[in-house]
Amino acid sequence: MAFICKPNNRTLREALDAPDGFPVSKHRERTEAIRAVHSHSVTFQKLIDESTCVLYALGLVGNRTYRAIALNFDGQIFAGKAFMEWLMKGHLVEIAALKTGCLAMYSDHGVWQHVGLVVSPGRVISQWGTFPVYEHDVCEVPARYGDEIRYFEMPAPGEPLRLFLEFAKDRGVSQADLAKAMKA
Repeated sequence: MAFICKPNNRTLREALDAPDGFPVSKHRERTEAIRAVHSHSVTFQKLIDESTCVLYALGLVGNRTYRAIALNFDGQIFAGKAFMEWLMKGHLVEIAALKTGCLAMYSDHGVWQHVGLVVSPGRVISQWGTFPVYEHDVCEVPARYGDEIRYFEMPAPGEPLRLFLEFAKDRGVSQADLAKAMKA
């Protein structure tokens, strides 16, 4: 069941869409400058090198096993759109409403775009692509993430990596090739 963000903050969400190629080092400053034109509650949390919303939300940032696999297999096996859509098709438990600790999955016309972690009623923490991690209202995200939000139970500790390994196998990577990549 999808929750739909109301269009009343569309101009804010469009302003939060940083153009492609925008420097990561200036993103926080840009987000703060938007506040002068569009009131918002987006707050900077931290900047993480070599991460994305998926790695941040699922706790895979810095995981050596994940990194070893993502750096192999011609860059085809990584925690991105295909992985998230795979997760949403029966590998995660969907719930009817947000609750603290669950995943908020953002889609645009049914296509997954972004994930965050619900930290309190109506509040999400997420990494915006390769930009910083922000805490924000559930509907205060860049417009490119879409208006549809579905909520899923957060997998238990260790489960995101196990699911990623299962995804890799589902994509044709053998156990032997996984083991070889992890040793490299």
